[in-house]
Order: sequence, then C-alpha cells, then structure tokens
Amino acid sequence: MDMANLETRQKIILGVMGIAVLYAGFQFLMPKKKSIAIDVKQKTEELNTFVTTLTAGMGKDEGKALAPLIFARAEKEWVKDPFLDEKSFKALAAAKELSNELPKVLPKVEFVYSGYIEAGRKQMAIINGMEYQAGENLEAKGYVLKSVSPASVVIENRGIGATVTVPLLE
Repeated sequence: MDMANLETRQKIILGVMGIAVLYAGFQFLMPKKKSIAIDVKQKTEELNTFVTTLTAGMGKDEGKALAPLIFARAEKEWVKDPFLDEKSFKALAAAKELSNELPKVLPKVEFVYSGYIEAGRKQMAIINGMEYQAGENLEAKGYVLKSVSPASVVIENRGIGATVTVPLLE
C-alpha cells in the first residue's frame, strides 16, 4: 500500500492509531510512582499505633462491664431506623401518626403509597410494594382501595367503613 494512494480520512485514522500506540508504549515502559505504596505503609503504621494505644487503654475489668451496656443498648427501641432515608422515615412517621388518629377499633395497618401508574384508562397504585386498581382488596385483610389519583389514594376498612387518604411518597 502506497501512502500517496491513501485518502485523507485513512491518513487521519493511521495518525491517530500511531499516537495511541506511542502513548500505550510510553505508559507501559515508564516506571510507576511509589508514593501510593509509601502512603499505604504510613497509614498501616498509624492504624497499628492507634489499635495498640486503644488496647493498652482498656483494662480487663472495663471490657466485662462493657458487654451488658452493649446488650442493653441493642435491646432498646430505635428512635430512627438507620436503614431508612429521610423521606422514607418522614413518610413512615406520618403513616404512624395517621394510624394513631384512627379509631382504636382498627388494627394498626400502615400503608405507603409509593407509585402511580397510568396506562390508557387504567390507573394503578403501588401500595406497600404491590400494584392495585380501584375496587381491589388490599393484601391487608379487610381493606379495599376506593380511589386512585396521582397525588393520593383512598383506602377503606370494610369492617367499620372508615376511610383513610394516603398521600404519594415522593
């Protein structure tokens, strides 16, 4: 193949390919920086010093007194679930507050309206992770979905006829 017979596009492609090969060779043949290894070694030494200091500071008797404290704290009810993000926690707190306002005859059932689907004339709501249409019985016994809108759903307890409006969790 003669270089004079190549088109401009082909020359550009060959030039870019040559630059890529030179760069790859440069990267492969150049020695690596050693600062990362030194940093890791220094951090390991700092960690070992910290652990040694911490271990030396803890007496044998303190460790025995620590176990009952740990178990007592673990058994207490959590004020805030650490696995929920802020929006989910607020929605859960609102649902609990709403369920406290309902008559005491109702069993405590919490509903989380987390999604709205509209396909043609069909409107569906995602409540507690399940899809429902208006008029369907919910997984929680005795409850039926009365209406669905993009902003909220209305759920009725068939046992006593009470309804609750649950806003969409955003």
